[in-house]
Amino acid sequence: MMERYLRSPFTMSVFLIGVAVIYSMSIVMEQRDALFLIITGVYAIFVLSYFGLMAYYNRKFPDRRFRIFTLIPYELKEEDEGHQYITYRACRKVYIYYYFAIPAAIVAVALFKGVELLPVIVLTVLGIGQYFIFWSEIKKLYE
Repeated sequence: MMERYLRSPFTMSVFLIGVAVIYSMSIVMEQRDALFLIITGVYAIFVLSYFGLMAYYNRKFPDRRFRIFTLIPYELKEEDEGHQYITYRACRKVYIYYYFAIPAAIVAVALFKGVELLPVIVLTVLGIGQYFIFWSEIKKLYE
């Protein structure tokens, strides 16, 4: 259960949404008030607890360790040929998604130049879409 949470694209989606919310609030708010500090603090606690849980997991299961500082996403789990094939299919679906989503996002940002936060919103939606598509294929590993 703990490994599933640590590898979950849902967790990365929450990280992405948190960064987008904090950035958007910093643009919209002229002064940093208590709400901004509370949201930033909650986000920091969430991130720190995630990495703390990862360190705990690494100590409890040394044979299935997570590399904390890596360029390979934690969602990728390629232990055997079956996992590699499912990862291949998921990455292929994400590539097809971006093939159509990036041009659509560029058109949306170009049409609505007046909306100041639209680029952040578009990037966040693209990222969440990626995680959703990837997870819809990867969940076959856990069933």
